[in-house]
Amino acid sequence: MRKLNLFSVLFVIAIIVLSTSCQKKPDACFTASKTSASANEAISFTNCSVDAESYEWTFGDGGTSTEASPSHTYTAAGSYTVTLKALSKNGKKTNEATESITIGASYNLSKLNAIKTTTPPTVDGVVDALWANAPVLTVALGETNNPPNDPSKINNCAGCHAYNSSITVNVRAVYTSTDIYILSEWADPTASFTRDASWSFASGAWAKPCVGESEDRISFYWPIGTTTGDPYSTGGCMTKCHMYYPTDQDPHVSVNGIVDDAWLASGRADLWHSKAARGGAVTSASGTGLTINPTSHEVTAGTFSMIGYVDDTYCDVWSGTNGEDGGRYGDAGTAAASHNRIADKSRPKWMETNPTDFADAMFITQSEIDGGECVGNATTGVSDVDAALYWPKYSTLNAIVCERIHAVPTGSRGDLAIGAVWSNGTWKAEISRKLNTGNADDINYTDLGIEYLFNVAEFDNSRHGYEHRCSESKYLKFIP
Repeated sequence: MRKLNLFSVLFVIAIIVLSTSCQKKPDACFTASKTSASANEAISFTNCSVDAESYEWTFGDGGTSTEASPSHTYTAAGSYTVTLKALSKNGKKTNEATESITIGASYNLSKLNAIKTTTPPTVDGVVDALWANAPVLTVALGETNNPPNDPSKINNCAGCHAYNSSITVNVRAVYTSTDIYILSEWADPTASFTRDASWSFASGAWAKPCVGESEDRISFYWPIGTTTGDPYSTGGCMTKCHMYYPTDQDPHVSVNGIVDDAWLASGRADLWHSKAARGGAVTSASGTGLTINPTSHEVTAGTFSMIGYVDDTYCDVWSGTNGEDGGRYGDAGTAAASHNRIADKSRPKWMETNPTDFADAMFITQSEIDGGECVGNATTGVSDVDAALYWPKYSTLNAIVCERIHAVPTGSRGDLAIGAVWSNGTWKAEISRKLNTGNADDINYTDLGIEYLFNVAEFDNSRHGYEHRCSESKYLKFIP
């Protein structure tokens, strides 16, 4: 009996030793949601360890955790080493992984904090990992509350100045030694590119059936020094497109008879005006998995990507010869978009002969014209014969002949690059520009130790000041 008991004990010990020796050594692995952050900003850690039963975390500041994928908040600036110890069953075998975390001073999240980076983001609307290190400024927008586009209510500012619309814009900024980059994200149920002067040949004659359609846009207003508005004194009202007035109320009627206003009484401001249908796709446009409304030609599902230019303009004091452009003047140089119509406005100058897909059909570039991909003439336009031949290709793609021709802008007008992606209800747009262009019609960030005032406006398929959304003034702060 004693020998049997001894045998049993030895057998159990052997089983334990054998099971322990057969256990695999864990492979510790984790990722951090960001490796640079500000004090009091939570960082999430995602565990990707293999063959582990339990975990022991140390965060370098005295904090610990045994959760599989914890989060941690550092309260003081500094450099910290995060260590994950992955343990096998019974903790007999272990493996460790580490990551360095840099914590900067706590940011004032009521401002747009631009973070210094040595590696710039790719300006394509795809959010690179480096953006995770830039804190988000959530900008509230006001709503003009002017449905259904009633000119008699255009100067009703109560809703706009309440800054309580359902839409907000999340803005982030990074900069290098030479350039600034701004990422904006906002909700929009559709991607809109169809200006109301776009062309259709569906009836057998050239027509403009898209009445009231426009494009999606975002705008940034940067005072160059001190500005005052006329008739508005709120800076956010300048981050706008056209502000149309009833004729009998307009304090400034242009020599061309256009009733349009929102001028500066003094000063000058840089205005970055991103327009999806006018310059946004100079370089490229593409789409995947698209669902398209055949009447409005808006994208309602899928992913649409475009790379091009922001229209670089400025706001100044009133001028009778520029009254139709709402206080805005184009920077020196040529714009990224010109009218696709002949002098009598009866037909388009150009249409594509063989568009490959919806994205290709919706935008005509000067390079496509020069490359022989289009039919038409700058003077006589697209003939009815050619239109009848090539329109079926557009119809099959649920596309329409665009209102504007895209071309690479020149001079100061071409300072701003943009890459934007609309995907299933959200726009993400990256804008880049030199910190200092040296141009008098631009805001120049020559002193990184001061803060710069700005406003944001968003336009959802909006035109002529109707139902656009403006922000109150915010500040951009450069973080060394």
